Amino acid sequence: MLEGKCVLVTGASSGIGRATAILASQLGASVILTARREDELEKTRQLMANSASHRIVVGDLTDFGFVRQLVEESGKVDGLVYSAGASFIAPVGLISEPRFESLMRVNCHAFIELMNQYANRCFRKDKFSAVAVSSVAASAGWAGGAAYCATKGALSAAVRAMAVELAQKGVRVNAVCPSTVDTPLVEPARKMDPDAFAAKIKADQPLGLAKPEQIAAAICFLLSDAASFITGVELPVDGGYLAK
Repeated sequence: MLEGKCVLVTGASSGIGRATAILASQLGASVILTARREDELEKTRQLMANSASHRIVVGDLTDFGFVRQLVEESGKVDGLVYSAGASFIAPVGLISEPRFESLMRVNCHAFIELMNQYANRCFRKDKFSAVAVSSVAASAGWAGGAAYCATKGALSAAVRAMAVELAQKGVRVNAVCPSTVDTPLVEPARKMDPDAFAAKIKADQPLGLAKPEQIAAAICFLLSDAASFITGVELPVDGGYLAK
């Protein structure tokens, strides 16, 4: 399904990024893994098929100097998975400007900068597929989620615009929009009140708590030639969250 393709996976040190890197390797891709934690990236690589054939690049995507270096060093790639991200829940009155700017930089701006850099390298004569991990938060709001929802809404909007702009160059740009996924990001809420957490998941997501591998499956489909006529979509992988 991804044989012969080279894919850059950001946020590959845990969660959805780790699951995507593992599945992409099983489907035949060579993968460049990037995140800030080298030890966790190495753990990901050891879980991948043909582990020695994949590369690790350690750095912070909010440092755009690193982004330029990453793109330069990665060479020709066929796909990009933007799975880096952060979460921030706070009432509107407690959203500081620095915190919001930091959240926007990692959840949206760094993706745009990566695409900006690749536009000058991979978009001229080769097919390219980019998949950004957005969220149901791009379409649905909740108390305390103004900052996070804003960043994911901006990311989804950027995906739509890029899809239109780049289609004639053979570039497809899509997003997956998960609901709550069983990753380290949900652990604080689960530990605080396990019963309340379980009840909320049951009420919000008819199919229950998502596994990272379920999101990874959708991402790898969008990367593949099986999705060659799909661009500009925001694919909900949400267990029925948005259906209610």
